[in-house]
Amino acid sequence: QHLQQMNYVYDITKTLEIRQDENRKLTSKIINYKLDALPVFRQGVIESSLFGAAAAGDIPDSVIMDLANIFGWDIDFSLDIRQGDQFGVVYNELYKDGVKIKSGRILAAEFINRGKLYKAVYYTNPKGGGDYYNENGKSMRKAFLRSPVKFARISSKFSLKRWHPVLSKWRSHKGVDYAAARGTPILASGDGKIVLAGRKGGYGNAIFIQHGGRYRTVYGHLKSYAKGIRAGKKVKQGQIIGYVGSTGLATGPHLHYEFRVDGVHRNPLTVKLPEAKPVHPSYLAHFKEDTQVYLSMLKVLGNNLATNLNQWPKQSLLKFILD
Repeated sequence: QHLQQMNYVYDITKTLEIRQDENRKLTSKIINYKLDALPVFRQGVIESSLFGAAAAGDIPDSVIMDLANIFGWDIDFSLDIRQGDQFGVVYNELYKDGVKIKSGRILAAEFINRGKLYKAVYYTNPKGGGDYYNENGKSMRKAFLRSPVKFARISSKFSLKRWHPVLSKWRSHKGVDYAAARGTPILASGDGKIVLAGRKGGYGNAIFIQHGGRYRTVYGHLKSYAKGIRAGKKVKQGQIIGYVGSTGLATGPHLHYEFRVDGVHRNPLTVKLPEAKPVHPSYLAHFKEDTQVYLSMLKVLGNNLATNLNQWPKQSLLKFILD
């Protein structure tokens, strides 16, 4: 007798299979198991915080983080969130042999912030590329993030006349300060090339990023830089470039963030951000057809079935909207 087969489950969706033939020759292969995806609907109303609303609505943290990332180009989650804001989300729950394994991708979502409705849907084009768009095919992405620090607090806004706490005199404040714990990750707000990563006067440890010919962003008072960050390095939007500190002219840990257009300082909180490419015109008909079911699910369940949602079997949700 000899070993004929051995299986090693090293991931919930992957199994390593090793076989030995009659000549004692070993062969191996990886077997991939596809999880069953079941779309579900959840919603929430903000009373105190986004995560509090998610917990009350039985929405996993991973889904609410994805939700914040999807709408992060339009909504500053450190400044814009208000009590009474509402959101709804359709996302996949992933099952294996009838057992829920984890939460999957958000398929459609809406967020009502300060009375304004934002809506997003995931679309995969015929070439296989996927991203989030509004219901008209306009990209949810912008060339820049609205905020380079997640869930931080605005401690000082853009102003042409502000009392400087260190210099003890009136001077302009041509950026926004985000108060956050020391060591909080700082994200590049857009794709670009680092033109400075080092000490810069009152900025302390700073990073200057050039985005094409017109735009430049500045990040000041850093505690330290992320690995590999240096002048000449290209970075991607959302990449961690450094960590919040209090170097330079700072009384406490915070990020000083500037947004410059053609060399002129603009208010990062209100400047109109350039947008990413929409769905290609040749794909619009496919886009409408492909995304209709999830946008309809979001609309019907969000408007009419919210109060009775907990009494619905999850299987009924998809069956209802498809019927």
